[in-house]
Amino acid sequence: MAETMIVTPDQIEMRPGTRGNIKGLTVMHVNEGAPYITFLESAPHHYAQVHSHSEDEVMVVVKGRMLFNGRWCETGSRIFVPAHEEYWYSTGEEACRVALIRPKGRGTFENGLEAIAGDPAKPNSAKPKSADESADGSADDATR
Repeated sequence: MAETMIVTPDQIEMRPGTRGNIKGLTVMHVNEGAPYITFLESAPHHYAQVHSHSEDEVMVVVKGRMLFNGRWCETGSRIFVPAHEEYWYSTGEEACRVALIRPKGRGTFENGLEAIAGDPAKPNSAKPKSADESADGSADDATR
């Protein structure tokens, strides 16, 4: 049975991701079971490739802002992503922290099915800096 969890801002301790090799992503896991709860912080000029997850996902931007599928999401924005729906995100000049919740559990990371290089909906600041950064295809354990 799930128990009530409260995490206050002073309790958030971000650490480098432990799996995968997404540069500039830090995490803090709150609950590994169901619901799966974690904080993710992406560095400035970060880009996350098109991908999906096997579980529904709720994100709340708690610091900074991010470009999510071509739309800017400021602090306080809430995003719901159904299971298996592909998405991408990037950051601009500042880092962005999100609270991420998957009500039924962590689930699995699924690579995107469509190439996005040259996607006109994405501004230049959202593109990876090099082919190596966009081609590694890995994800931190928080995003899997």
